[in-house]
Amino acid sequence: MFNDLVNQDELYYEALKYYANILTPFNKQVTKKIAEILALNLPVAMIRPSHGIIWRQNPLQIVERYQQWAQNYQENQITIVYDTMWNGTRKMAEAIAAGIQEADSQVQVKLFNSARTDKNDILSEVFKAKGILVGSPTVNRGVLSSVGRFLEEIRGLSFKEKKAAAFGTYGWSGESMATITKGLSEAGFTIATDGLRLLWNPDAESLARCADFGKAFAISCQ
Repeated sequence: MFNDLVNQDELYYEALKYYANILTPFNKQVTKKIAEILALNLPVAMIRPSHGIIWRQNPLQIVERYQQWAQNYQENQITIVYDTMWNGTRKMAEAIAAGIQEADSQVQVKLFNSARTDKNDILSEVFKAKGILVGSPTVNRGVLSSVGRFLEEIRGLSFKEKKAAAFGTYGWSGESMATITKGLSEAGFTIATDGLRLLWNPDAESLARCADFGKAFAISCQ
């Protein structure tokens, strides 16, 4: 019930998840309202919201976090979100992640299959990231449904000051990359590169291209 009686890492992860998934589109309003309340110079002994933890130990610590999160928050992190049909796009994602780490050993890389991971957890990691990469094979001239849902979610959340790019495999027409790039652009991301599209399941040479793609993206985010 109280903030001082729970695991602090879990507490702040859940608080960040709430902010990322609910309040991100309202950053300006959050900043404005906090400023109004703080200007009153009222002593605050406890913050008891209508739901969630009760902040009784240093209650303004969560207000300070909200102030940080409202400033188009990002950490030194790149988040990769993908779905896959025959594991080709998964292999691309893993090779891209390895390339990012090779180019910048300090950046944290988070890799998520959008069909298997809770969407709120993924969006929290997008919120924390300075750049994201989104991948899908081409299916019926589009993307896999979990990637389509993800693109719709980020469009509504209005993330700011984050770079992005698309990748994916295809067998015939290969429209997934254009679909993803359009979705990322409409969601307010800065498109860092034209993306990477590979025919069929990637071989060793193609995976090397993925690693190079990851390196280039990491450098663009520095």
